[in-house]
Amino acid sequence: MKMNKIYTLILTIIAFGMGMTSCLNDSMIEDQKYGLINLDVNKIIELPAGGTHTVAITSLDQGKRDYMRELRLAADKPAQEDIVVTLELVTDRATVIKQIRELLSDKYSEEKLPDEEVQIFSASGITIPATVTIPKGERSVTFPVNIDTHLLEPTAQFVLVRIKSVDKSGYIISGNFGQLLYELKLKHQYEGRYVMTGTMEHLIAGDFYHVTYQWGLQYPGEDFTVQLQTYDGQSIVMFDEIVFGDYIYPMSTATSFSGWGSFAPIFKFDNDGNVIEVTNYYGQPAGNTRSALLDPSGVNKYDPATKSFQVSYWMVQPNAVAAAPYYRTHMVETYTFLEDLD
Repeated sequence: MKMNKIYTLILTIIAFGMGMTSCLNDSMIEDQKYGLINLDVNKIIELPAGGTHTVAITSLDQGKRDYMRELRLAADKPAQEDIVVTLELVTDRATVIKQIRELLSDKYSEEKLPDEEVQIFSASGITIPATVTIPKGERSVTFPVNIDTHLLEPTAQFVLVRIKSVDKSGYIISGNFGQLLYELKLKHQYEGRYVMTGTMEHLIAGDFYHVTYQWGLQYPGEDFTVQLQTYDGQSIVMFDEIVFGDYIYPMSTATSFSGWGSFAPIFKFDNDGNVIEVTNYYGQPAGNTRSALLDPSGVNKYDPATKSFQVSYWMVQPNAVAAAPYYRTHMVETYTFLEDLD
């Protein structure tokens, strides 16, 4: 008889757990800070999210866009009345940083992202409804979070959306699911990992060649890839992921790999996919006088059919070339899309 009671109790606990969904992950429930949970009496209002309680959005520069989110009632029954929930936007720097450290500690530790480098998204760039109503007879409702993607940047910016209050008694704001930490980034439409091919003509004394020369000798048949990362809404910058793992232009000598220090090309496109400018990531010029300059005689255009573009440009270096226009190298390259970046 005793064993039957234990078995019945176990089945009851399992059934209860299956019905709780996300609110079971609420540490406030686990710590009994809500008291003994009866979902008909202690009805919980929450903003469902993944395990990190965050929303990551990487977007093109497309102006103002709505991103829909869910507001939910965790209760034994659907809403027995209209429930009006007040939301708030939190941009207080200390509060946001605290949540980043708690919710995204692996990705954004203090070593990887010091407090002074954390960027808070502008309150003027995000709009949420002041109140959202869960209608009688429903368990949830969606609402828009409007983000001005024109204000996004390639580096992450953060903001909190939080449940502030509920207009009726008998409802509890979830401890873990009462807020969402937004991680917002800009993405250029051509960002990605690309196969790079081409030539680099060294125009003064010295044996220097395109990186694919030495790569082909050492790794025949294998593609040489680079990352083209978002620099701003119109531009992507080359990141060498194979030779240096840095913003350095890789190249070959007669016997090995090398690179042009303080030089990484930024490709700027117009709305029609034309490369309209090439500049140096380290400045125009960098401290070593290196800059980049588009060669207008090249193809200099993105082809959506092949997901590739060809570009011609010079590396200019007055402290190494005696006479104007100080061209040290001339590059003619093709970048063919391989895959999205992680």
